[in-house]
Amino acid sequence: MILNFARHKLFWLLDALKNGRIKNQLKEIERCVGHPNSDEAIQIKDVYLSRLLDHAVKTTPFYKALVDVHTISDFPVIRKTTVQENFEGFQSREFIDKPNFKVSTSGSTGAPFFLFQNEKKRHRNHADVIYFFQKANFNVGNRLYELEVWRGHNKKGKLKSWVQNVNQFDITRLTDESIEAFLGLLKSDKQSKKTLLGFASAYEMLAQYLEKNSITLSDLGITSAIANAEYLNPYTKSTLGKHLNTVVLSRYSSEEIGIIAQQTVDSPNSFVINNASYYVELLHLENDTPVQLGEFGRIVVTDLFNYAMPIIRYDTGDIAQFGLNKDGAMEFVQIEGRKMDVIFDSKGNMISSFVIYTKFYTYYHLLKQYQFIQQGEKEYEIKLNLQGDSFQFEKQLVTDIKSDFGEDANVIITYVDEIPALASGKRRKVINNYK
Repeated sequence: MILNFARHKLFWLLDALKNGRIKNQLKEIERCVGHPNSDEAIQIKDVYLSRLLDHAVKTTPFYKALVDVHTISDFPVIRKTTVQENFEGFQSREFIDKPNFKVSTSGSTGAPFFLFQNEKKRHRNHADVIYFFQKANFNVGNRLYELEVWRGHNKKGKLKSWVQNVNQFDITRLTDESIEAFLGLLKSDKQSKKTLLGFASAYEMLAQYLEKNSITLSDLGITSAIANAEYLNPYTKSTLGKHLNTVVLSRYSSEEIGIIAQQTVDSPNSFVINNASYYVELLHLENDTPVQLGEFGRIVVTDLFNYAMPIIRYDTGDIAQFGLNKDGAMEFVQIEGRKMDVIFDSKGNMISSFVIYTKFYTYYHLLKQYQFIQQGEKEYEIKLNLQGDSFQFEKQLVTDIKSDFGEDANVIITYVDEIPALASGKRRKVINNYK
C-alpha cells in the first residue's frame, strides 16, 4: 500500500534528520541480539554494564555505598517495593534536571508504580520495539491493531493513530458482540498487511469465539498476532493461529523496563532474550544464587540504558527456565508468570501453570471464564463462569486435578457470574493465596 510505504519512509527520514538516534540503536540491537555470543556482542554488553554500574555508584544515593564493588553479583536484588520506598535514592543527580520521561504501570495487583527514563533510554526502547516487531513480520507503517484497556492516559488521538496506522480496540468488556465488531473491523480493512498486539486473555476469548462458531478467516493478511502482558497458553496460541491463519507469538515485557524477550517467526516456541539492552539473570526462588540450565528461577533484569534511574538486578516477580538455542545462545524455554502465582501440589512440589491450563481445554466450549486458586496447603478452589446453566463434568474435573495435585487434595468448584479483570485489564487465571 502506497500510504504505508510513505509512512515507513517518513518515519526513517525524520529519524535521519535527528542524526539517526533510533536507526543507530537498531543496527546495534540487530548485531547483538542476532549474534549474542559474538566477541562484538559480548564486548558491547560488558562495556554498557560497566558504565552503568559506575554511573549508579557515583550519582545515586541508593548505590553510593557500593563504591568499591565492581561485580554485578555483589549488587543487591531489588523489587518494586525497594524502588517505591527509596524513590529519590534511585534518581541520578546528573539527570534530575534533564528532560526525563515518566513511565508507569498499574501493576498486576493494581498498585501504581512509576519510574523516570532518560532520553537515550527512550530511543533504545523505540529501537527494541521496532526490532522485535520486525522479527514478527511487522514493519513501521503497516497496520497495527492494539487490543488493550484504553483510557485517557494511554489512548492516542485520531491524528496520531492515523499517522502511526494504529487501531486501538478496547477490551474492557470482551463480549460476543464486541468480538463480532472487532472481526468486522478486520474484514473491512483493505490493507494487505495487518498485525495484532494485545493481552493474551483477549486472544484466548477471541480464540474460544472462533472455535465455538467454526469461523476461519484465512485471507485477512494478518502477518502475526503478538501477545503481551500475560501468559499465552498453548490452546490460545494454536487455536487463534489456526482460525486467523497466522503465527501467534508471545512477548515478555513491562511498561517500566521494556521488551526483555519475545518469541519470533524464526523462534516461535522459545523466547529470544534482548541481550542488547538488558543483563538478564535467573536466580533461585529462595536465594540470590544463579540456577542451573533447565531449572526454573526468578527473572532478574538490569536495564543497561536507564541512567535517570539506574535499575540494577530488578526482580520482575516472574519465573522462567533457561535453555540453549541451536546456535548455543541462551533463551527462555518457558516463562511461567508471577512467582506469587506459582502453584504447589499437596506435598509442596511446584506445579507448572501449563499443567493447570491443560485441565480446562476440554471444557472451553462450556466456559466463559475460569480461575484456579490455591487457598491452602491442600485446598484448591476452581471458579467457573459458564456459557450455559449447568456443568456436568464436576467429578471428572476434580479427579483430573487430583491426578496431578494429590489424591488428598481438597478441590471445590464455585460458580460465578463474572471473574473481574484487575485494574490493569489483565485477568489472572492462576492465583496462590496460600504462599
